[in-house]
Amino acid sequence: MKKTTDHRIFSALMLAFVCMFYLFFALYDGAVICVDSPGYIEMSIAREPLYPLFLALLRALFSDSYLTAAVLLQSALTAFSAWYFADYVLREFQIPRWLACLILCIPVLVSLLCRFAARRGSMYSNSILTEGLTIPCYFLFFRSLTAYCLHRRRSAFISCWLFALLLISTRKQMSIALIMLALGILYCHVRDKRCIKGAALSLLCIVSVLLGTFCLDFVYNYALRGELTRHSGDTRFITTMAVYTAQRSDARYIADEDIRNLFLEIYDICDNQGYLKSASGKGWSNRVSHFGDHYDCIQIDNLRPMVSAFARERYGDDLVSASSYGDQVMNTINHSIIPHNLPEIACTFADNFISGLVTTVAQRSPLLIWYSLLAYLSYIALLLWHFMVVKDADVVLFASFVLISIVINVGLVSMVIFCQTRYTIYNMALFYISLLLMLQEPVRRILSRRRKS
Repeated sequence: MKKTTDHRIFSALMLAFVCMFYLFFALYDGAVICVDSPGYIEMSIAREPLYPLFLALLRALFSDSYLTAAVLLQSALTAFSAWYFADYVLREFQIPRWLACLILCIPVLVSLLCRFAARRGSMYSNSILTEGLTIPCYFLFFRSLTAYCLHRRRSAFISCWLFALLLISTRKQMSIALIMLALGILYCHVRDKRCIKGAALSLLCIVSVLLGTFCLDFVYNYALRGELTRHSGDTRFITTMAVYTAQRSDARYIADEDIRNLFLEIYDICDNQGYLKSASGKGWSNRVSHFGDHYDCIQIDNLRPMVSAFARERYGDDLVSASSYGDQVMNTINHSIIPHNLPEIACTFADNFISGLVTTVAQRSPLLIWYSLLAYLSYIALLLWHFMVVKDADVVLFASFVLISIVINVGLVSMVIFCQTRYTIYNMALFYISLLLMLQEPVRRILSRRRKS
């Protein structure tokens, strides 16, 4: 009884600390409007449905104060996810309380890095961006995934399924959650020598989650716009990559003359401004910096408005039809050009992938690049040591899934956009939490030897 009471008091103190931290910054900074915020507030057809719905619900409940309510709820959710994860690790891995405190502080430190070191001027928890929901929800998803893989808990599986559905409906990048859940299902069933059942359940899970996201998207747009349609604009990310790596002569592969001329118009503007890969210079650092610096110039300043204007010329004020046609135009460009530039796209992907690995654990600067390399080598060495020497299956599973999550997330992002911290932050806290868990045993052994000597 005393042990249970002590744990509850300690857990309550952890929750109080992390709530005070996030709610302080929510009140101090207020609701921070970013470049992408208007699209969510105005319920743009180019946005996934869940975050605009979240804001619309708060607008109906709190009127002019709805943005303040949004950041307070986001901050409370972020605080809860940090506490819930730390409390779970404390109980599941039987770690000392001082280590649980360190684990609780890792999400806090990541938030402080975003607020100060990255010079954003705000944390994602009090920004009107999808990250305000997706970062804590992915944390909660990973906690449920760990519980499912370690103990086959049905409640944890259902939680993972729901989180995957909600995350993808908030941000398409969060398809990583569905991939991780499918891998978790395969792991559990292969380990139990039920491979066929595992493959079938994984497939069923993928289909059901995707079907759920499609239905939510259709119902949302029907209620808002009166037509059964999905959100538009996902294609623009791939088209940006296509334009960035293309040559002007690639226009000959586009059969439709009007779309060909539109492509040439976009290409010439971007080429004259030095936005394209041909102007990136030599060396990995120059190539990555050039891609990141000019990605939005290609997409936001030129590609998207020019394709939208092109579509409106044909469909006028019919937003749904114009948006659908705009997607068709970009798909035509993609299908026509990408097959002829696969080597260039692969090189850009490789550059991006390395950059994403760096920004998952640090920032892309000369010193921190070497730090990142050392961090990953240390992580892998500790993981192998735990697998071969300690044989701690729970820690090995957790650390392995974190590493897989990093690779998949960076891979997904690298295919379509530059890897800034905003897109790789989902695994930053998990990486350092896993590193702390793996360091516990070697530190304990070293201290034990020193005491004996």
